[in-house]
Amino acid sequence: MAKAPAPKTKPKPKAKAAKAIPVAEQMLSQIDMAAVLKISSRFLRKLQSDGVITAEKGKFHVANTVRAYCDFLKDGSEKKTGSASIDKLRDEKTLEIRMARARKERELIPLEEADGVLQEIVGDFNAYLSGLPAEITGVPTERHRLNEIIDRGRLRLADRQIKRLQTLRVGSEASEAETED
Repeated sequence: MAKAPAPKTKPKPKAKAAKAIPVAEQMLSQIDMAAVLKISSRFLRKLQSDGVITAEKGKFHVANTVRAYCDFLKDGSEKKTGSASIDKLRDEKTLEIRMARARKERELIPLEEADGVLQEIVGDFNAYLSGLPAEITGVPTERHRLNEIIDRGRLRLADRQIKRLQTLRVGSEASEAETED
């Protein structure tokens, strides 16, 4: 047996979908707005009475209210911690304390002190080198030849030391050509 085709019915006209209002443009009641901000209704009323947040006919515009509440929180945090200039001063003071501690623990040595120690070491070494030809030989011509060799070496090393010290004072790195001479 063949089944009879089902009678054709006209499709029901679809209802037009209402345009959805973006969340930011919605108006909410006091209870709903407090829930959005995660604060109590009482605190929301206090913010309204203080002029931080405004309502229109008992309803709160979501975007304006959220912006006003964010500004309120930002202003409050700046008042607690101080302004940006105070933060900068606090950072400078912290750096100063760290540097003083590093100096005290001898992790940080002033450039003048390091240079003075280096000059003492180099001076001791040069004094030793000056007496070396007399220790090596008693022949005057050989002593003179050794003194000339040592003097040339001392001058070359002194030039390198001056370049490195200047580089250190400026704070840049010496090029390889300067350090290898």
